[in-house]
Amino acid sequence: MLWQCGSAFYEGRKLSNSAVADFHRKLNQAEYEVICNTADESFRKGSNEAELLDFLRLVHTRLGAAGATSLQNISINTSMNQTLITTRYNTTFSEDSAVEIFTWAKKDGALKLFGYHVQSDKFK
Repeated sequence: MLWQCGSAFYEGRKLSNSAVADFHRKLNQAEYEVICNTADESFRKGSNEAELLDFLRLVHTRLGAAGATSLQNISINTSMNQTLITTRYNTTFSEDSAVEIFTWAKKDGALKLFGYHVQSDKFK
């Protein structure tokens, strides 16, 4: 059982690092619609599309281009219906640094954005 837990965290970290890099690439290229359209349906249900696009645009405008990331924490929550992976990254942007918390829904071996929170002095 310990091996299975370790294996799940290793896979979760690997998938999350790749998903975060893809998210940042799309954010840096102002592909906000693509981020929303490829996210989990639960991400889109929380707000209307215009609010999500405005939020992503605001993150990009205030923080600038995303750069280096450092994974700080990972947690995995598995239920009968889904597996959620929550990761916390320290990210260096061109205008400031931030803490980003991503929640990913694992489906068919891939991650879909389920939730996104960002903490930075630029938002105070």
